[in-house]
Amino acid sequence: MIQRMIGAAFFNRQTYEEIEADQGALGQAIAVVLLVTLCGIIGGAIGGLLQGSAILGLILGIVGGLVFGIVRWALWVTVMYMVGGKMLRTSDTETSWTELGRVMGFAYTPGILSVLAFIPVIGALFPFIGFCWTLAAVTVAVRQAMDFESTGRAIVVVLISAVVGFIPWIIVKIIEWSILGGPEAQEVESAARTLMAVI
Repeated sequence: MIQRMIGAAFFNRQTYEEIEADQGALGQAIAVVLLVTLCGIIGGAIGGLLQGSAILGLILGIVGGLVFGIVRWALWVTVMYMVGGKMLRTSDTETSWTELGRVMGFAYTPGILSVLAFIPVIGALFPFIGFCWTLAAVTVAVRQAMDFESTGRAIVVVLISAVVGFIPWIIVKIIEWSILGGPEAQEVESAARTLMAVI
């Protein structure tokens, strides 16, 4: 699994082909998503502990964060499958939700950098770098899983999926914030207003 994570993070097309073909790799892909989500939670939790957050709140945040991490991944795979596997498919495109889920799960690997979010001053850079790197890895994953000949088509699928998936994603985030706590109420209200404006 570690070798596959490294290959996925460094855009190795053969690694993505191998993951796509391995029907037993969905569990590993979910494990990668959980690991990356946990790294983000740990990075935030260490920062929270340094600021005096309650231990019980952190534990609930970890459990809930893992659940919502899987929900967000499944949501993104579903939108990506509808856009790339159905709407923008080519004559060569042969994929399934599970194939796409496997490769996208491993493409999450660069998000591990978010564990360093607690570092003072520069900590916020690590989740941002991880996010950008993950987007690049997801683009390669989509190209391989959907058998596209061009990276440009994969980029279009990722961009359209990001736009289409924004509304359900923000709904999930608002639910997550309301259950687990999160940004200040003002930020949640702002996100809700953005959602209403988009709708």
